[in-house]
Amino acid sequence: DDTGHVTDIPVEDAEHGMGSHGGGEDGEHHSEFGVHITFEDLYASIIFFTFIYVMGAFAQRVLRMPSLVGEIFAGIILGPPVANWVPNPIAFVMLGEIGLILLVLEAGIDIDITMLKLIGTRGLIIAIVGSILPIGIGIAIAFALGVDTKGSIAAGCCFGPTSLGIAMNILRQGKIVNTPVGQLIVSAAVIDDMIALIILSLLSALTGPVEVVNLVMPVVSALLFLGLGGYIALTWFPKLFNRYVLSRV
Repeated sequence: DDTGHVTDIPVEDAEHGMGSHGGGEDGEHHSEFGVHITFEDLYASIIFFTFIYVMGAFAQRVLRMPSLVGEIFAGIILGPPVANWVPNPIAFVMLGEIGLILLVLEAGIDIDITMLKLIGTRGLIIAIVGSILPIGIGIAIAFALGVDTKGSIAAGCCFGPTSLGIAMNILRQGKIVNTPVGQLIVSAAVIDDMIALIILSLLSALTGPVEVVNLVMPVVSALLFLGLGGYIALTWFPKLFNRYVLSRV
């Protein structure tokens, strides 16, 4: 319209335009489609993305640091701690979740199985030590501050996981993803996340009566998923993919 708004189009009006009538008997039941937005929201989103890009480029080109550092500072400046100005926050949260899923998918694609076999033992040891040690330190600090058992375990689990998204971003910019060090970091980050998720899943078992089955089941299911899923992905899936997909291309 002339006010600068992108308006909704009622389904009832569209049906009238096609010569049909929708809704109930009295015409009161109708629905709408589309999302009501304003051009101000579009401009604000463009400015938001531009500021993030500029901060990332400034950190990379001027400060000689990963662009992720500038992007994090952009989020701090525009977010609740400072300016508290985030247009369409629900949409940006959804985009962030989608981006995180794609980063994890990319991490799986970039893993070199041959190189991973060579550093498998070292990666496993580094991941276990790098996960258990921070978790243990966090639990000890929480107990020292007087937190109960559940709260202490939850606090310790916050120190355990390695951000795979941040690690992949930095490794990619440094062009060391496919090096032994990069593969070691990626494999350790994946195992870190698995260990932290297993420990967090044990918290739900502590909410009610403590039973051995409830404590053992998360650990067994996670190990079975990791082992069985990895075996299928490395042995069966390539054959099925070559037979039913690549053969038809």
